[in-house]
Amino acid sequence: MKYLTLSAFLLALIGCTNNTAKTTEEAPAPQTEQSTSANQADLKEVTLKIEGMTCAHGCAATIEKNLNKTEGVSKAVVDFDSKTATISFDAHKLSKESLISVIEGSNGGDSYKVIP
Repeated sequence: MKYLTLSAFLLALIGCTNNTAKTTEEAPAPQTEQSTSANQADLKEVTLKIEGMTCAHGCAATIEKNLNKTEGVSKAVVDFDSKTATISFDAHKLSKESLISVIEGSNGGDSYKVIP
């Protein structure tokens, strides 16, 4: 029975490790030097507090992935422990409200809430 429990634990741990690797691989491709320097002046950073996250590998990773694939987002990092998302974005393409919509729309739209 000990070996069965230990095996299940190790498989779960390996599964979590594989999910983390997939999230990292799905990061957007870096921009060219010219477009990066041109957009640096337009970048704005905001940190948003998020309610409803229950795990780092599912909830936080899903929100982070959705933010990073949003056009106009330069970089998004979701911290499960502090329940925050720190987002660098092009203020000419996106607003804080549109970022909140992406977060609250993740996972079907009924799981996460950005709080003031």
